[in-house]
Amino acid sequence: MFWGVILVVLGGLLLLKSLGIITFNVWLIFWPVILVMAGVWLLLGPALTKGKAETVNLDFPLESIREAVIDVNHGAGTLKISGGAGPAQLMAGVFTGGVESRMEKIGTGASLTLNPPTNMVWGFPGGFGAEGFRWDFHLTDAIPLDMRLHTGAGEARIDLSTLRVQKLTLETGASSTIITLPAKAGFTNVDVHAGAASVVLWVPQGVAGRITIKSGLVGTKIDNVRFPFNGTTYETPGYDSAMDRVEILVEAGVGSIEVKSA
Repeated sequence: MFWGVILVVLGGLLLLKSLGIITFNVWLIFWPVILVMAGVWLLLGPALTKGKAETVNLDFPLESIREAVIDVNHGAGTLKISGGAGPAQLMAGVFTGGVESRMEKIGTGASLTLNPPTNMVWGFPGGFGAEGFRWDFHLTDAIPLDMRLHTGAGEARIDLSTLRVQKLTLETGASSTIITLPAKAGFTNVDVHAGAASVVLWVPQGVAGRITIKSGLVGTKIDNVRFPFNGTTYETPGYDSAMDRVEILVEAGVGSIEVKSA
């Protein structure tokens, strides 16, 4: 709808100029008008389109899958992920704003990819007028997972405490992300690549941690009692012999990074 209005405005101005009704340079005012209209659409769009967002229910069976890669590409909006999928489910959830999914199986392994729909414009479903994607889904606790999260402007609340996540990769921009890491996954490798973001990582009790921070203009807050700094990393004493442990690498630009005890 937004882009339709833009085309009507541009076409109207060009028609008026060709008819001689207006004599000034259309392009001098076109882009300022676009910016004003975009701002108005951002302010009023959610109210005008409330209740019109597409809602998709997805349910993928576990079947004979023994390990899986979960690749999530989320635009603007809110993202919630947790364990607790049914005993026969790999994933089940509700995706407001739409979703495109792709499931591939190779032997006993699987790869599930979740993408925004192709009608997305600048990270918003259907253009500027929606409130962003609201995805809320559950994953199986039964098998090892490799999770890859790519998020845009918005909020992500990720609870992996009951999941068997062996590797977690987070790439995020201007967002607020809170992640509770696995409690009983054995070893979990965590890579965080953040732009202008706020990222909070909760480490469950009983899980040892080794944390490396590579950052620019970013504020860091680490639980120094549980993860004392040894000159190179923040690390739980006895880390190498711990049954359950996480190794965290954070590369961040601006924003804030916190590692807390859950």
